[in-house]
Amino acid sequence: MRKCLTCQEMNPEKEEFCMNCGAFLSFRRASVKKSFIQRPPLYQMVLAIVIIGGFFGYYAMQTEYGKEAVAEQFITALITQDTNTLNELIVPKDSRITVDKDSLQALLALIEKNPSTVQTIENNLMEQNKGMFSMRASGKRLGLFPLYTINPTGYIVEVESIGDETILSTENSEIGYIKKRGETAEFGPFLAGIYPIKMTTIIDGETISEEIQANIFGENHAISLFFPSVEEVALIAKQSNGQDASITNKAESSTENDTPVGKIYNDYFILPTSGDTYLKASDLKGLSKSDLRLARNEIYARYGYIFKSKELQAYFDSQTWYVPNDAYGGSLTEWEKHNVALIKSKE
Repeated sequence: MRKCLTCQEMNPEKEEFCMNCGAFLSFRRASVKKSFIQRPPLYQMVLAIVIIGGFFGYYAMQTEYGKEAVAEQFITALITQDTNTLNELIVPKDSRITVDKDSLQALLALIEKNPSTVQTIENNLMEQNKGMFSMRASGKRLGLFPLYTINPTGYIVEVESIGDETILSTENSEIGYIKKRGETAEFGPFLAGIYPIKMTTIIDGETISEEIQANIFGENHAISLFFPSVEEVALIAKQSNGQDASITNKAESSTENDTPVGKIYNDYFILPTSGDTYLKASDLKGLSKSDLRLARNEIYARYGYIFKSKELQAYFDSQTWYVPNDAYGGSLTEWEKHNVALIKSKE
């Protein structure tokens, strides 16, 4: 049935004109059909465009600025020593950590000396494990997307002054000052790295300067730095024959069974990086069997392991960094297990 728009009378479907008033009945159908054809669903088109644009926009942002992308940029910058990118990506949560020329040079020195560290850093970032660096969202990009940056672990350095008016500095900046001999002070926090730290102090009225390569990294975030003793500094200062006076190696003393006691290497560690990186066989070159034994056990000693061997316990008790921990049961990281096995194979 068709309804007449003029008189509202219902007419059979076959009729083209109203049987009551004679008005044309096809006008409404044609008008409606024409109106429907001429009016496109713009809201649907706009909605589709917005959805598609949002999807591709999100994908593009994730590809360039997502977690994996930022981690890849950071690792590439470490490998290529791109300090500009590193300076942009490393945004410390702790505002006391300084990211500048000195700290980035120290970080790259660490990477250059221990290439396997890059893989460890990458694994930690991807798996969100604790380490030298972690990933965090430090804001929004375009007000919508997380702004991911690299958050560095801060390392505190403890130094005991061997003289008076002691000044500690890196190549381009002063770290701190200790007034009296024997006083201990903390400095930092520092970005992980290997820092050339210079000490200028006064001993018996004479100003003396010495420098050490400070290994500032690892699982222990509080690190003690050891400069030469007063006697050593005095000896170094008096040398005039041009011989190299090393401040990171001291003479070996031993017991009757020839087990070294008080032997000090590289800031009081035989293998300073054995707790932080995968060692290679070449890293063990030149070490005697007794050295290897101590190097293997110092991996455990870093955690405060208490040794059953009186000789080993006496050795590590003589080290200022060793702090006994009877709660430690001997667990190690994957790289530490690798290092223990490697050293043991060479003993």
